[in-house]
Amino acid sequence: MAPGRRDACRGRGTVGTCARAQVALCKATAGHRQLVLQLGGSGDSPRLREERCRRSAEACELSVGLRRVLLAGLRQAPASPLERQELERLWVLFLSALELFLQDLYRAQHLCQLFSMQGGGVAPLCTGLGCWGLPSRRGGGPSQPPATQCLEEEIEQVRATLVEMESRANIPPWTVEATETAQPAERSSTRERVAWGGPCAGYCCGVL
Repeated sequence: MAPGRRDACRGRGTVGTCARAQVALCKATAGHRQLVLQLGGSGDSPRLREERCRRSAEACELSVGLRRVLLAGLRQAPASPLERQELERLWVLFLSALELFLQDLYRAQHLCQLFSMQGGGVAPLCTGLGCWGLPSRRGGGPSQPPATQCLEEEIEQVRATLVEMESRANIPPWTVEATETAQPAERSSTRERVAWGGPCAGYCCGVL
């Protein structure tokens, strides 16, 4: 299929809207991952955790909007077979992005349980002498920091979105046609890899 026709399809209508939302979602989830990787490290702080929550909320909001538009576009009769192919491709990319985002949320939940900020603003060190979930001296049951409870809600929301997406449309990933060739070899420069993959190269903007 001619690249010009495919590019024109991506830039207009429902396909164009979904493609732009997909790029924004990749940027939000990639930024969220960078913050998650700093949890429990020397750069950890209440401000970093607040920013992680903000990025997570942004990604969730984008996923809700993209899910709604994609479902509407797939239910309607596409203007052409090419538009249908592009919507299916974006559907698979969206599911892949959500799965990666869910993995990062699980990782953030685990790290927040190990390194709690509830006691103050100093980056904690894990000594192995205590952890969340142990009974308190007053005889109370296991407790969880507020950040962990918030993450549980985020995880449940993303899981519910994934279940809904997979149940509402039967699009096997292996049926989606690849639209571009592979990225340059590892010895290629960073500038070349960015030119091929764009701002989200190496994360979730991969072309199927």
